[in-house]
Amino acid sequence: METVFYILAKCVRIILDVISLSMMIRMLLPIFADVEDNRLYMLSVTVTEPLIIPVRIVLDMLGIGENTPLDMGFLTTYFLLAIIDLFLPII
Repeated sequence: METVFYILAKCVRIILDVISLSMMIRMLLPIFADVEDNRLYMLSVTVTEPLIIPVRIVLDMLGIGENTPLDMGFLTTYFLLAIIDLFLPII
């Protein structure tokens, strides 16, 4: 049973790492390159947007971040992923 939990935690950690990397690419690539036709940027948007949309909806319902220039949904999602990663068993 311990092996099953180890494999599950390892898989979740890999998925979280891929999503975090995609979020970093999505955040930093527009600074350095034109992202209009960039496939890497479009891939990162495709990977991260299904996670960001529900957080944006909740933040909009609560009225949080309406008058800020920052994308609060993106930041909140990134912090939630980091918190989930902290609660995974150390492997």
